[in-house]
Amino acid sequence: MTDLLLKSLDKQSSHPMQKQIYDIVRFAVLDHTLISGQKLPSSRALASDLKISRITISLAYDRLIAENYLITRAGNGTYVAPTLKQPLGAAPQSIHTQHSMQLSGRGSQLSFLPGGMGHTTGAFVPGVADSQAFPFHIWKRLIARHLSKGNLALSGYANHGGLSQLREAIAGYLKISRSVNCEPAQIIITSGTHQSVDLCARLLADVGDTAIVENPCHWAFPTVFAASGLEVAGGNVNDYGLDLENSYVPPRTKIVVVTPSHHYPTGVVMPLSRRLELLQSARAHNLWVIEDDYDSEFRYDGAPLPSLQGLDNDGRVIYIGTFSKAMFAGVRMGFLVVPSHLSKAFSRASTKLFRPGALHLQAALADFIYEGHFSQHIRKMRGEYSSRQDLLRFSLEKSLGDIVRLSSARAGLHVFAQFSADVNYQSVINESKREGIFLGTPCFVKNIPALENRCFVLGFGGVPLEKIETGVQSLTTAVSRSIDGERSSSSDPSDLGR
Repeated sequence: MTDLLLKSLDKQSSHPMQKQIYDIVRFAVLDHTLISGQKLPSSRALASDLKISRITISLAYDRLIAENYLITRAGNGTYVAPTLKQPLGAAPQSIHTQHSMQLSGRGSQLSFLPGGMGHTTGAFVPGVADSQAFPFHIWKRLIARHLSKGNLALSGYANHGGLSQLREAIAGYLKISRSVNCEPAQIIITSGTHQSVDLCARLLADVGDTAIVENPCHWAFPTVFAASGLEVAGGNVNDYGLDLENSYVPPRTKIVVVTPSHHYPTGVVMPLSRRLELLQSARAHNLWVIEDDYDSEFRYDGAPLPSLQGLDNDGRVIYIGTFSKAMFAGVRMGFLVVPSHLSKAFSRASTKLFRPGALHLQAALADFIYEGHFSQHIRKMRGEYSSRQDLLRFSLEKSLGDIVRLSSARAGLHVFAQFSADVNYQSVINESKREGIFLGTPCFVKNIPALENRCFVLGFGGVPLEKIETGVQSLTTAVSRSIDGERSSSSDPSDLGR
């Protein structure tokens, strides 16, 4: 309020200060510079800031209150009164659109690239962990430990790739759990997978270069690469994962992305022989390999498989991890493990481009790992998610039978479902939404009609065990309506009513 008045008041003007203050506040209310319900400073405080008489402020306030621009609440101050939702002087939308500057080519393209589902809860939204099961009481205590005036060093920006304690904790965890060969200096803390991929795109490829992604893949990769000015090509995926050897590699290809431990979305686990073939092919084509290990903690039929990065002798694999699946989605904390000769470049780029902060959260996460809470939570949720996946598979096979074929991998937080030709893809999506069911859809880099139009990703991470069967029943109802609708639309009109 003080700044608003100081930039407009003219103490040399012939117009009284009271009238000037009245006019400035009145117009600010009408054009929503001051929004409805906003509390204004007291006349005493404002007079002190502006170095003018308190009576002048009070008289201006009184007139604004009398004309219903401001209201008072007994013992609680002065507030902006409710006004029209549309600012009084706003021009019609068509005028703004007609004369506005246009987006860049990449900006326009971004609007049409694959994106999120728009739903973060419910059956069967994929990629969502169970926030209800997370020990927030411990997380709150750890954050409070570091969020105080005694830790002012944590209130600034992060340098050198992130807080050293967290980088050390992650490096130690990865060496044991994922057989990743790394030192803390190779860890770069990010705000999640999207920022990790963005950094890789900026530092490892130039505009016009190509990145190969698995086909199908998670929507984030083609979207982030395309937004960075890269071309995106699809690599062939079969029962053993990405087959780079038999995929077309464009001349200016610089990056290939893989999810070897649990391919998204089909659930295929890449065997050792294919991993070694992929590394050999990447060497032959001189490619960087981005290994997305997004939910490796959750494997239910044996120990988690060692990472691809642990097999790399060339220093060409960049390992990406996230805490969003293991903890909760909103934690927005991820990391990169880069080859040692790239660590300084990535650290500097992260600092220059993103100015990372939230050091108190990084400190809390380091404690969360060091004190054993992270591994304890993983063990607990591994058992819980295993039960959910088993029940989801059993319920789907019982209710839908031959109509659906499920992925075989016992891992992750989703099941990949391929429906029979009787099921109309778009109809199932529409009918499921009516039942309150949200299905994930695979992202294909190129059109594969035989597969694309019949596949869904069913997430169970955010669905409590007791709600899975109900969710499957609702999905079954949606599928049945879809099949009945297909039969009705394709039947001979003369058969109706028989």
